[in-house]
Amino acid sequence: MTGSKGAGTSACPISLDQDFYANPHPAYRAIKENGNRPTPMVLKTGMAYLPPGLEGWLVTSYEDVEFVLRDPRFRKSIDEAMPLFAARSGGAARGSLLYANMANNDPPVHTRLRKPLNGMFTARAVAGRREAIRRTARETLAEVAGAGSFDLVQDFAFPFSISVISRTLGVPDADRGTFHGWVQTITGDAAPEVLRRDAGLMTEYLRGLIRARSTDGAETDDVLGLLAGSLPEDEAVAQAYALLAAGYETTANLIVTGFLTLAAHPEQLRRLWADPDLVPGAVEEMLRHQAPFNLSLYRYVTEPVELNGVLIPQGAIVFLAFAAANRDACRFTEPDTFDIEQSRRDHLAFGGGIHNCIGKHLARLEAEVAFETLISCCPGLDVLTSAEEFDWKASPTFRGLRSLRVGPGPAPAGQGEPR
Repeated sequence: MTGSKGAGTSACPISLDQDFYANPHPAYRAIKENGNRPTPMVLKTGMAYLPPGLEGWLVTSYEDVEFVLRDPRFRKSIDEAMPLFAARSGGAARGSLLYANMANNDPPVHTRLRKPLNGMFTARAVAGRREAIRRTARETLAEVAGAGSFDLVQDFAFPFSISVISRTLGVPDADRGTFHGWVQTITGDAAPEVLRRDAGLMTEYLRGLIRARSTDGAETDDVLGLLAGSLPEDEAVAQAYALLAAGYETTANLIVTGFLTLAAHPEQLRRLWADPDLVPGAVEEMLRHQAPFNLSLYRYVTEPVELNGVLIPQGAIVFLAFAAANRDACRFTEPDTFDIEQSRRDHLAFGGGIHNCIGKHLARLEAEVAFETLISCCPGLDVLTSAEEFDWKASPTFRGLRSLRVGPGPAPAGQGEPR
């Protein structure tokens, strides 16, 4: 890594590997102790369009992350980024039609792709769906809660979140297991040939749904119908994928890591279960403290830019560490402390600038409903999986567990939080 200057830059890049995915905060603390400056990094495993061995920069301070989110010199055009990925990894970037969505484009393309969807995801529009989402949560939990113990990830968080986003988009509930498998492949560290296969299957599946909306002539109030009537087919497919994948993965992870953190703070868990009115504030603290969207999607810089005494060279790939920024002592008092009764809504869990998460109101509502439902249906709920058994996903972006057994407590000795 070349092109840096100023005290505190690291000679050795931070490795984004399985240890980092399981718990990025030791790496973030080391960066903070070294001045919280942008730091060289290398991606050890591939993910989606990001090839293994990709070199870039990790931006961790709240101030720097906010700056990059709003500075137009840090761009997100997937077509322009692909050659940069290849040049900075020594390997081929992994392309797919699915990646050409609003999250991977800047204005004017981003504006055109996002505009048709804005009305569907406003706070008012989402609030009107609370009762329907509550029914979905109760139905999902009713299938497993009677068993005593259940897997919070596989039996509740993912089925619930997938059902909500499926019904929002207009995707058949019966297909949720199939597309969930494809999404896990596409957003994980699968081999290139497996990724290509599942990306192709997902593309054709969504294309079929879009075409059906375009040809049957029936008016629908779901997102697929809106996309089919507003965008060319390929763009509609890419948009549908972005909403489908991001629309349930981060919410499910928030529910799971949020409960895991509560279980590591038994007094706060008891307070929340005794007073459901604390749920909205607790969800905000979970978003800040755990940041289910650990790292932003890529950005590349169009000219040299100095951040906190470090020169980021032209063409460099930059990742924003939302999880680190949300625990920046320059922004938050006692940032590593988890407290559900503190009001700390100025976190960056949903990003910022023009690329702020379009589904943030839906994600908040789903998490609130999920915890309200768990409180009403599962008194005395605790974590039964030991910390030694935690299996974290191999993803620098989506931070979550593959499984978490819960049931009547107490938790076993050695129980740990996701730090």
